[in-house]
Order: sequence, then structure tokens, then C-alpha cells
Amino acid sequence: MLKKQNKKQKSKVIIGKIGSPYGILGWISIFSFTQKKKNIFAYNFWKIKKEKKYFDITVIKWKRKKNKFYVKTKEIKDRTHASQFTNCNILIDEINLPILKNNEYYWKDIINCEVYNLDNYKIGYVINLIENGCYDILVIKTNLKKNKKIMFIPFIEKKIIKYVNINKKIIKIELAN
Repeated sequence: MLKKQNKKQKSKVIIGKIGSPYGILGWISIFSFTQKKKNIFAYNFWKIKKEKKYFDITVIKWKRKKNKFYVKTKEIKDRTHASQFTNCNILIDEINLPILKNNEYYWKDIINCEVYNLDNYKIGYVINLIENGCYDILVIKTNLKKNKKIMFIPFIEKKIIKYVNINKKIIKIELAN
């Protein structure tokens, strides 16, 4: 049985998502959101969020077949139980993230940053990021008074992204004319 987390709520970070059950013994497929997909297994203290509640989960075995990961947990015993957690997020406490070097940041740090051009005109703020294989893309809710729109900006440092200050939540960009 999954244990409901009773500790004081800490800031959480989504590192993956549970897919469909795999087999009859409680194995589940997972999708890793870590940059190197296998790195999801470097985190020992997974939590699952289901219906606004967090449950601790312990991975006891995992395997990779082609480009998919399958996990056996201590808490999930059979296919029926596993199916209850399909599409649930896998989270960890933010404190378990590795400390980054200078000028490095996590995607979660970019969300809600205000975006300005080089003339200090506020374009909008970041609402999401998309990974497309070549480079990441900032999804910006624009600051236009008429028809608030979504803008997509490639996250290409030095060429388009000129300045990022995570502490002040500011990103400066240069758009081509």
C-alpha cells in the first residue's frame, strides 16, 4: 500500500510521469523528464501525486526495453493497483536536486521569468518550456494589451537569449528584425 506523506509540504519538482501497467506483477512504465532519461533513477525518494495527495514510492527494480523504462516498486503489487496511478506525476523534493554551477539553472527556475527586449520593453513572461531536440523553446505569454497571445522563442544563448538573472526572474532577448 502507498503511504500518504504526512510531513510538512516541501517544494516539489516533477521528474517524470507514470504510464500504463506492464505485465500482471505491478510493473509500471514511466516517462522520464530528466535531461538524461536514465538520471531519473538517481533520485531515491519518489513521490506520486494523485488527487492532490502525495504518496511515497520506492523503486526496487527497473529495466529498459528499447526507449522505454519499466519500474517495479515496493508499494505496487499487481496490475490493478498499478492502473490506478496511470498518468500520475513522479515528483521529488526540490532539496534533492543537485546544486548547479554558476550560470546554470533548472527549467522550473525559468518559469514566470519576465522577458524583456534589449530596450527594456517588457514582452511578457515565461509560462512553459518545450524541448524539441535541437534547442529548448520558451513559451511566453505576451504583454500586449489587445489579444494576449503566446509567443515561442528559441532558447539559444548568446544569439537570442542575451541575459538571464534567475534571482531577479528576468530574461533579456534580442529578436531579429
